[in-house]
Amino acid sequence: MKKKALYLCMVLVMVLVCTCSNIVFAVIPRFGIGGPSSGTVEVGGTVTYPVTIYNGATSVTLKPSDVRLIGGVTANISISGSGNSERTIVLSNIQGSVGAVGQICIVAGAASNASGGSKETGYSTGFTIIASYTPEPDPTPQPSNPDNGNNQLPPSTDNGNNNNQNPEQKPEEKDEVAPTMEIAEFSKSSCELGETITFDIIYKDNKEVTSITLEPKDITIHGFKADVKITGDGNSKRTVTLSNISGNLGGLKYVTIAAGTAADKAGNKVKEGGKTAMFKVVNSDTKNKPDDWIENPNTGKIR
Repeated sequence: MKKKALYLCMVLVMVLVCTCSNIVFAVIPRFGIGGPSSGTVEVGGTVTYPVTIYNGATSVTLKPSDVRLIGGVTANISISGSGNSERTIVLSNIQGSVGAVGQICIVAGAASNASGGSKETGYSTGFTIIASYTPEPDPTPQPSNPDNGNNQLPPSTDNGNNNNQNPEQKPEEKDEVAPTMEIAEFSKSSCELGETITFDIIYKDNKEVTSITLEPKDITIHGFKADVKITGDGNSKRTVTLSNISGNLGGLKYVTIAAGTAADKAGNKVKEGGKTAMFKVVNSDTKNKPDDWIENPNTGKIR
């Protein structure tokens, strides 16, 4: 009885061993996504991902529509490579906000073998979008000039009429400086009644006097009488002639000139009038002996 039971056990073990030797353990293909070719990419740039297919795939149908892109990033997707073990996913013309992080995954069924199709992968390592960089243009090279190191431009051939093709335009400064007049000394310091005496008026300006409008009415005589005449041309000097002089003998005789008797190009006129020095009127008895008489400062008469 024991021998029969032992025999049955041995037969059962042999059946189990034979059955188990024919069992095939099912393993489906799996995609492995490597890291991106760059962790950062400019807007419009390209990133690639290497892909490895494991577990003996017999068919790989991976196509662009099997690749999902997340993170608010878009791109043109293409796939390169062949065979049942490797592919490369190419993301080109990448678009998105600066700072956005893009990732990819591969959907289910992109590879298969006798045990079935692949499952969807997890998301890959991400890449970050950065701002596009526009390089500064290279400066325009300057023409060489053998100037012994002085770095001067070649001599001009336009006789100085156009040395600077692009001169800096500066606003013209407003001329607010008025002309001035200087009154010269009398032609003599004393004269007899009825004689003539002259003096010059010189006009000056920081740029140019353009007109002189001096007239006899602008001349005022003090302490005597005389005929007034103005001569001269141009824009720098006039001569005032006082003839047929009459009046009390003595000093305190002078002339004043009105303001506004000349102007410059900007229209500025002489602001201040002027005054001559004093001269004396004498007669023939005192002309050659001026120390023989004393003038009264209040009247100009001899006393």
